Amino acid sequence: MIEFRPQQLDKKWQQRWTESRAFEVDADPNRPKFYCLEMFAYPSGHAHVGHVRNYILGDVMARTKRLRGFNVLHPFGWDAFGLPAENAAIKTGTHPRSPLSTTSPT
Repeated sequence: MIEFRPQQLDKKWQQRWTESRAFEVDADPNRPKFYCLEMFAYPSGHAHVGHVRNYILGDVMARTKRLRGFNVLHPFGWDAFGLPAENAAIKTGTHPRSPLSTTSPT
C-alpha cells in the first residue's frame, strides 16, 4: 500500500494552482454577476456527510458559473455566532471567533 503524504500532495497542487492562476479573479463589468453563499462552517463538531453535501453543491455551482463566464463571488469563512458556536466555545474554552478551535473540522 502506498503511504499517504498530504504535505507532498498539498505542495504539488498549490504549485499547480499558482501556475494556472486558479484563484485569481479579474472582475469584468461586462459579465453577469453570481453570488454563491452556502452555510458557513461552525467551529464546533466534527465534519459529517451533511457538510460534504452542502459544500460540494456550492463549490460545483460556483465553478460552473465561473466556467460559463460569470463574475463569481463565493466567500467562505467561519460562523462564529449563534448557539452551536457558543456551546462549543464554552465546552472547549475557546473563543467562538477562533477558527482553530480543537473541535473545528480543519
